[in-house]
Amino acid sequence: MPPFPAGRYRQNVSVTGSAPSIVVYSDVDGVLQEPHKQPFVRAAAALKELVPDDTALVLCSGKTRAEIEFIQQKLDIDHPFICESGGAVLIPDGYFPFDVPNTRSLPGYRAIEFGRPYADVVEILHRTADDLRIQVVGFSDMSIEEVARECRLPMLQARLAKLREYEEPFRLQSPSPAVWSRLCRALQSASLRCTKGEGFNRVGAPVDRSVGVNLLNTLYRRAVAAVTTIGVTRTMHEDNLLPLVDHPIMVADDDAAGSAAGTLDAIDWAEAIVDTVQEIRRNRRPRCVEMPLHERR
Repeated sequence: MPPFPAGRYRQNVSVTGSAPSIVVYSDVDGVLQEPHKQPFVRAAAALKELVPDDTALVLCSGKTRAEIEFIQQKLDIDHPFICESGGAVLIPDGYFPFDVPNTRSLPGYRAIEFGRPYADVVEILHRTADDLRIQVVGFSDMSIEEVARECRLPMLQARLAKLREYEEPFRLQSPSPAVWSRLCRALQSASLRCTKGEGFNRVGAPVDRSVGVNLLNTLYRRAVAAVTTIGVTRTMHEDNLLPLVDHPIMVADDDAAGSAAGTLDAIDWAEAIVDTVQEIRRNRRPRCVEMPLHERR
């Protein structure tokens, strides 16, 4: 089958002429999983409380543009998002009431790119590994079926995960701290950064989501002078949103032992966002919400 085209799940943007005054930045990785399952339907229903003209939900992720588009479709939202660990900010066409400079046109979007092109990242990774005689396997070397099997994804999501533009997931064939250190040092000399992950590591430009969040904060505040920002993040996240937002919603890791990959129920996530937004709307100071993973109902 041909590769699944990025932009397949792109919805039509309805430009209303007004920009949101509340912006929610949400970490997706480790917080939301399995968008093909029923809880996402209930989460989308809960998020209907967020009036589009009033509140923006900006997803931040190491996932690809196509993966986030799929999640947005399931949640029935259509706002800017940050993909591939800060590799790019995607802004729907006509979203802001002004032209955003330094963007690249993509179907339905203006992209502000901070990452290096995927082909360059893959070429440098393999060339560097070959020079060091280190064997690596990345998504670019794997079939859709292999990605689905190794990452425990449905075939559709595996296809979307393969549509990478800025960052390469990879693993060492013979992992050891010494080998990992050698490879990271060599890639750093080539202006790339390695980060460890569960199952697969990542390599790409030395950027993170904070650059995209700061950029979007500037754009939202240009559109609406008084903007309130909320961040949904993990308490131990290495790239925390806390310094960048007015109000945090922290996903606690204390109960992660024994949980399924440390994920938070999509309904709990959506309801926590809605509750915090409603508190702000009522002009009350929202408390810092800390939610256990897999909260019992």
